[in-house]
Amino acid sequence: MKIALREARPVDYGFARQLFDVTMRDRIEAIIGWDEYRQDMSFARKFVLGEVRVITLRGKDVGWIQTRIEGSAMTLLQFYVVPELQGRGIGTLVLKRLTGDAKRRGKLMALSVLKGNPAIRLFLRHGFRPTHADAYEIYMRQAVKLPLRGMGPSMGMRRG
Repeated sequence: MKIALREARPVDYGFARQLFDVTMRDRIEAIIGWDEYRQDMSFARKFVLGEVRVITLRGKDVGWIQTRIEGSAMTLLQFYVVPELQGRGIGTLVLKRLTGDAKRRGKLMALSVLKGNPAIRLFLRHGFRPTHADAYEIYMRQAVKLPLRGMGPSMGMRRG
């Protein structure tokens, strides 16, 4: 599968907004109710062009992500794939690319996901673990394998 991430351009705002509506409207409506004006304002405030990349499949736009480096973490703020292509491995490929990028930068990956969102299973499969939750979202971090530390010659232990 030929997946690529390209930097977003101003013209991509409409695609991103429409995909957000298609994928999230029912979920948001069920939890807090959908207010079009409030959603427009919230989306415009959160969408930062320099943080957005568009997911392409064979040159066609099929999703988008938004990431931000914050301290020791790379935070995945937004992650959407067109509904007709969900469940076909696109999310997995993108997430592997992002986690590899974070690792190369020496960062942990962090994200939040709306409660009840099927994407939770994707994140769990890729080593993300819940850290806490609020009324609407579950916050997750990538589980980190710490280097083994313990007793040995470097810890002042003497042999024999």
